[in-house]
Amino acid sequence: MLKTTFFEKAPIRKLFFKIAIPGAIGMLFSAIYVVIDGFFVSLYLGQTAFSAVNLVWPFIYIMFSVADMVGVGSSVLMAIRLGEKRNEEANRIFTFATLFILIFEFVLAVLSYFLAPFILDIMGAEGELKSLGIEYLQTYVIFLPFSAIIFAVDNFLRVCGKIKTSMTINISMSLLIIILEYLFLGVFKFGIFGSALASCISFLIFSIISYLPFLLKKLDIQFIYPKVTKKDVFLIFKNGLPIFLNNIAGKLPGIVFNILLLKMVGEAGVSAYGTLMYIECFIIPILYGMCDSLQPAIGYNYGANKMDRVKKIEILCLISSFLVCLISFILMISFPTNFALIFTESNLEETVAITSFAIFIYAFTYLTRRISFSLQSFFAAISRPIEATMISLSISCIFPFILILCFYSLSDLGIWLNFPISSLLTAIVALLIVFIKWKKKTLFIENKDNKNT
Repeated sequence: MLKTTFFEKAPIRKLFFKIAIPGAIGMLFSAIYVVIDGFFVSLYLGQTAFSAVNLVWPFIYIMFSVADMVGVGSSVLMAIRLGEKRNEEANRIFTFATLFILIFEFVLAVLSYFLAPFILDIMGAEGELKSLGIEYLQTYVIFLPFSAIIFAVDNFLRVCGKIKTSMTINISMSLLIIILEYLFLGVFKFGIFGSALASCISFLIFSIISYLPFLLKKLDIQFIYPKVTKKDVFLIFKNGLPIFLNNIAGKLPGIVFNILLLKMVGEAGVSAYGTLMYIECFIIPILYGMCDSLQPAIGYNYGANKMDRVKKIEILCLISSFLVCLISFILMISFPTNFALIFTESNLEETVAITSFAIFIYAFTYLTRRISFSLQSFFAAISRPIEATMISLSISCIFPFILILCFYSLSDLGIWLNFPISSLLTAIVALLIVFIKWKKKTLFIENKDNKNT
């Protein structure tokens, strides 16, 4: 097990390979189940079921992202408190965050279960598409409180230096989902609810496993009485909001995209958009895994006022994310049809053509995506939520919705162009923020709010 002092004393390159690489691998495997889910649904249940999953998945992802928001926001504070040697405060924040997620997700689950038919009506779904979407969504929300927590505890493990444990849990969880999904769909023929059930059972099992080290008091962070100040609660949400917005980047506009695509080109458009999101499940988790895994190290050194180490860690993060995005761009622009055929039957020529074209356009997103992603993560790690939120809002809401209005007349082409242009504009915003902070000599300064809390 890595001790938290490793964040402060280890050589930067060693720290990167010990933390960022396992973090990226773990996050990649934690997202692979989404891709396999899409593949199995398409293979065993057909294109309508595949489209139904894509219609409701943004809502499911947003519900999970709430837990991740609290997990990230609290872990930022925990890492800084540990760097300041204020361990008891870190323990109280951890306990509060866990209890809050369980209670909030329970309320969200009850509401979502009964609102499921209304949600599908809003999306414009009818007939079999609607009934399958309701069945899939309701199965997920039944397990929501104890499945969503897995997206928070991953952050807590990394704060404690349990990077390899986090990676092992993510890999094992994904493998179990794949096995259960094959059994439920391919062998027992459960239908679309079996797909959701496989994921939920795995989330539940590994949530319990993930919390065992905390319950057994084997880590630097432990459960104690969850007494926190109003300022701590505010900072948890303030620090977590940027990553929440980053997580749902494309999800809120994606709901609108699905509605428009269903209207413009039918299920083929929804299927094409779903394929883009499944491809992204291979790329974004790697970026997220690297950047998010380095957040505790950045936060710890920031709390310890070691700004030189903070700079070096962030530079490595930028370089590594650039390489990931460059490789992704080259592959997508070179083999769009091959990617399309993974989730689309070859005899559905119109769907394959629409999907291939969408993938080709979408590839240009990764020429600039890493800039906003890395810088947003950096600002969040040092508890500079205003800057991080500005970047996240730009990529998740502001530019996508503006461009929806600008490109509406272009039909589905306007939707595909939305992604790379939104990413480019957000990268410009992020670089402008860094440039302004650098000119004012306020880019690397000790955060007074954290020092006084």
